[in-house]
Amino acid sequence: MNIDQIKKIYLSRKKKEIGDNFIKSIFDEIKEKYKKEKREEGKDANQSWNSWSGKALQELIKFIVNDFISSLKFPIGITDDVSLRKKKLPAELDKVRRNIEIFYDSYSIIPDADIIIYDKSSYRIIAVLSCKASMRERVAQSAYWKLKFQYNDTTKDILYYLLSPDNDGDFVHVGEKISRDRIIVEYGEIDKAYIFRDIPESDKVKNFSKIFNDLKLLFNQWFKKKKI
Repeated sequence: MNIDQIKKIYLSRKKKEIGDNFIKSIFDEIKEKYKKEKREEGKDANQSWNSWSGKALQELIKFIVNDFISSLKFPIGITDDVSLRKKKLPAELDKVRRNIEIFYDSYSIIPDADIIIYDKSSYRIIAVLSCKASMRERVAQSAYWKLKFQYNDTTKDILYYLLSPDNDGDFVHVGEKISRDRIIVEYGEIDKAYIFRDIPESDKVKNFSKIFNDLKLLFNQWFKKKKI
């Protein structure tokens, strides 16, 4: 199982299936195929999956978001933190970097950002997506970066989203059983979390399938505001 096979699974099924569990079902299918391959190779399927799935999840989400955005008629680009940390950047990405870097005295760094969505006409950052199989430790880190964005006029309007299958079940309960991480998302600085499993939804914590409509609304608002 590799990223090209993952892309083929998604493309073959995206027009046939709808509903809140569409993306989750794809990821579950990938998981079962991967584990089967590893068992046939005589390897520990669970251990192999845990070490491989984080990167696979990130690649799958990036591909899905790219695929969705390319279907829209907006001048939008996508990059990531690894690309922006390179010493030599093309002119466009160099301008994007200047609109997301965080300053500490005379130093600047690029925050953790698995997917960076930006306006190709102004190079301003619209949103950052952080993709992880497990949310533990990630939620507090993401809240930190969102807070740092708010301290600077260039970055203060950047939206910060979390995307995850929530392997540890941190988002499956509300009320008395609500987790620390869900509390931080529900009542803190992070803008939204999109989860690849059945969860109680709220304005800030949603099933992953809801991200498509939310992004479309976001882009409409963003470019409408530019025309005013």
